[in-house]
Amino acid sequence: MLLHFISDLIRDPELQRQFSKDPDGTMLKANLSEAQREALNRGQLESVMKLLKTELASLELFAVVWVKAVVQVNSATPDMGSSGNTVQLRVEGDFFTTGAFAAVKLSGVDLPAVTQSVENPGGRGSVLHCTLNLPSNAPLGVYDVAVVNPDGHYGLLPQAFTIA
Repeated sequence: MLLHFISDLIRDPELQRQFSKDPDGTMLKANLSEAQREALNRGQLESVMKLLKTELASLELFAVVWVKAVVQVNSATPDMGSSGNTVQLRVEGDFFTTGAFAAVKLSGVDLPAVTQSVENPGGRGSVLHCTLNLPSNAPLGVYDVAVVNPDGHYGLLPQAFTIA
């Protein structure tokens, strides 16, 4: 993979020495294609960039990992509340952005929470603080906890909150 080869070449002095002594052999050993080897040998930055773009576009996870982070819900505390009460809910996860909100969901019933704050917005280790009002007529049961970012991306933690 060209991306890995270039990354390793930048960081690894031993690989740099090998490449200086035998560029073709080093690239063959890294399983680079003929087009990749030719672009690197000729110093054709535009060709190298085009090859990198093609390589990255072919990776299924590229869109998920590099283009848009995946919203992940890891925990919700407390994990239980009673109908007719209000709960101060703390939801921990990754990539919650400013303006995100939480909701508890059970077979067609969505109970949205009011966001108070988001710690570490847009990064790993995000924390959403919110107020969840549980109506007196809320169905009893085990709910999923969802966090929805303003752009519509969301994460879901199944069976994470119980209304008893």
